[in-house]
Amino acid sequence: MPLNTSAISSFAAVVALALSLVVGGAVHATEVSEAFIIPLFPQKERDLMKGFPPGMTPYSFWAARGTAKLTKRADQSVLIEFEFEGLIPYGVYTLWNVLETEPFKDESLGEFGAGKHSVVADGNGRAHKVVVLDKWPGKEFLLDYHADGRLSQAKGVYPGALWGKFPPEPKR
Repeated sequence: MPLNTSAISSFAAVVALALSLVVGGAVHATEVSEAFIIPLFPQKERDLMKGFPPGMTPYSFWAARGTAKLTKRADQSVLIEFEFEGLIPYGVYTLWNVLETEPFKDESLGEFGAGKHSVVADGNGRAHKVVVLDKWPGKEFLLDYHADGRLSQAKGVYPGALWGKFPPEPKR
């Protein structure tokens, strides 16, 4: 009988999440805030700074959808679980935390650097990313597409393949 790697991966993810909630001893579920689930949407055409990547149509660029699940943990850190679909198969993306919109100011969502704030879609255009922040995120989230497949600020970056507004920080 072949191994069900999907089931094993799902079980491992649940175990890893449960273990991550243990900080210096037992942490009870009541010490974790309820999760906020926010939908992520394609950027509006008027907000695209560079237009569409070469060879892409609005339909293919805007096929992406997703959710972000935010959970404030007992140690005040924030666990963000992203689920994406409809991305460009094997496409390279980066996550950004928008702190201010006027004037625009952002930072990498999670640690900066190759592989740390990046997302690479699988062959079906799906991706999953978990980020832990030591503070509540800013105002919005952006997922930028790197048409050249490189994690650089080169001309191949197309901002805003997906975006979403973060909710205000919950009061405790």
